[in-house]
Parts: sequence; C-alpha cells; structure tokens
Amino acid sequence: MMATPVVEAYLEMIYLMAVEGQPVIGARLAESLHVSRPTVTATLQRAAREGFVKFNAGKEIALTAKGQAIAEYLQRRHCVIERWLVDELGLDWANSDAQAHLLEHAMSDEVAELLNKKMGSPAACPHGNPIPGNVRSVAAINSKYFRLGAAREGDRLAVARVSEYDQNVVELLNYLGARGIRPGAELTITEIAPMKGPLTLKVGSRTVSLGREIANYVWVQKAE
Repeated sequence: MMATPVVEAYLEMIYLMAVEGQPVIGARLAESLHVSRPTVTATLQRAAREGFVKFNAGKEIALTAKGQAIAEYLQRRHCVIERWLVDELGLDWANSDAQAHLLEHAMSDEVAELLNKKMGSPAACPHGNPIPGNVRSVAAINSKYFRLGAAREGDRLAVARVSEYDQNVVELLNYLGARGIRPGAELTITEIAPMKGPLTLKVGSRTVSLGREIANYVWVQKAE
C-alpha cells in the first residue's frame, strides 16, 4: 500500500525528528506540520492502520520498516533536489527547503536519479543533513555531532548541519545564514551567559550572539 501525500509528509517529519534523537510525539508533530492535534491524531491512526508507524507504551511514535523505507526515499529526493536548486540554479539555501517540497512529488524517479548522478551523489543537502542512499549510514554520521547549545566556553567548533524540522525553518535558515552559521563554518565559543542565556560566538571576524533555543538547531563537531 502506498502512502498518501499527507501521510508521506508525516513520515518524513517523523524521520527527521528521529534521526536527531528527538522524542516524536503528537504535539511536536502538530507544531512542525502546522496542523491541529486532533488532525495529527487522526492521521497517525490512519498511518498505523496502514502499517507505516507504531506507538510505544509512552505514546511516542516510531516508523515501521515500511514507513522508514518511504521516509528515506522521500528524504533522498528532497535533499537531492535541494542540492540541485542551490548548487546548479543558485537558489538561496533558506528557500530551497520549501521549493524542494513542491518539486519532490512532481519529479520522476528517473529525473531525480539523473540529477543525483550529475552532481556526483553528494553526501549531504545544503543544510548539511546526510542524504540516504548516498552515505552508508545516516545514523553513524549524525552520531559524530552534538548540539551547539551543549558546547562549552573556549570550544573551537565546525558547523556540521542545521535541523530542518522546525516549524519556521525558512526564518531559522535566514537568521543563521545572515550570521555566517552554515555547514563548514568554524566558530569559537567566547562566552556562555548563565541562567540559560545566549552564547557569544566568534564566526570568522564577526562576534555573534545566539540564543540557546536557536543554538540547539545547529549541530557541530570539534574543529580539527
């Protein structure tokens, strides 16, 4: 049984949250997908009946093997299209996410794979997130990174990727991009304010202040 476009959107969002170790619950899905909680409940129940998702005792949501396969397929197409939009067409990285969502259901598998081949099977999307099928293990790659919000004063870090499951992803990417916080950028934590205050970063020659909530959407690794 094939998933409907609505269920596909849920599967992809569940996938994005799960690969970051986020607890996948209905309330968080409602926020990220801009729908009501009753709508989420009804859609998840349908997805469960169709064998795409399952629930644990704590009502957390997980993909079944069938749901995981569909989610990886969708994420692969999405990331490849994002790469093409940014690298080949020059679209801004913040707008590529929304445009890829529009195109990924209309583009044939043949065209998507031709694009992937033409670009040399890139390992990650413009936001640094690993592309399923182009890397051996998405989980293994993501396990090397940690959230910027967990860094310590004096840490020298390299930005690895930026989360794309936030409900305001375009606003988030514009905000970070304007401050030079993109995959590959190197930064130093110069100060961490107490009481969950902001982080002060040195990004190149710039000094940037970043709130903890936004910092937790940025994944980093120790700079070499």
